[in-house]
Amino acid sequence: MKPDERIAMLARVGYVARAIIYFALGYLSLATGQAEGTTSVLAPLSEVPGGKPLMVVLALGLAAYGLFRLYGAWVDLEVDGDEAEGFAKRGGHMLSGLAHFGLAYGALSLFAWGTQPDDGAVGRDATAMALDLPLGWVLILLVGMGFAAAAVAQAKKAWTADFMRLLTANAPHWSKTVGRIGHAARAAVFAAIAWTLVDLGRSGSAGEVGFQDAVASYAGRGWLFDAVAGGLLMFGVFSLVMARYRDVCDTPLVRRLTA
Repeated sequence: MKPDERIAMLARVGYVARAIIYFALGYLSLATGQAEGTTSVLAPLSEVPGGKPLMVVLALGLAAYGLFRLYGAWVDLEVDGDEAEGFAKRGGHMLSGLAHFGLAYGALSLFAWGTQPDDGAVGRDATAMALDLPLGWVLILLVGMGFAAAAVAQAKKAWTADFMRLLTANAPHWSKTVGRIGHAARAAVFAAIAWTLVDLGRSGSAGEVGFQDAVASYAGRGWLFDAVAGGLLMFGVFSLVMARYRDVCDTPLVRRLTA
């Protein structure tokens, strides 16, 4: 297998795994009215018929996506550039890669030991550890500002549909619509995480913070919860589009790297 084909395989396997996670958390949140997150949704997925083997498949797929994200950030696969904004985007890709390695570990933990990390509890422990450091509240504020920047970036993608440049010309015409809806929902989730972190940093207290908690923050707000949950489901659909139509290999950068 050629290098560019290996890159494409990592991407496509990873996008399928991401699609399963987002589709399941969006569907379950809508069906039950109870918020799910990228980590918490692993438990119900492990309980379906064939759930244990599915955890292994998801662990491999999520790790593949994490590796693809780290690689893409390192070589600037999306041609974000070397300016400040480009470095910020590449830093976001790296964090995304690390986060998906964490999800892969959660899936593997369910397969091997029947347990998984609780992202809210992990967030509580992390904020408590940060507050034990000198000026730890400043660190929490900075992380919150990082999530706020990520929310703005997701909202920008939803508005401009810039993600379409990553797809081949024969992608379905509805890709832009589901992509916009999905990115808007992710912007809402990241904004909620940012708000929680800024509030914790300002008050100097530890607390649960994570994807599930962010989705849950929209519960009891009328149509907003359904809109966010439905948007996350659409992001799962869009991830399948990316798995099939992401233009991974036919880019000037990849042609140069694999020449």
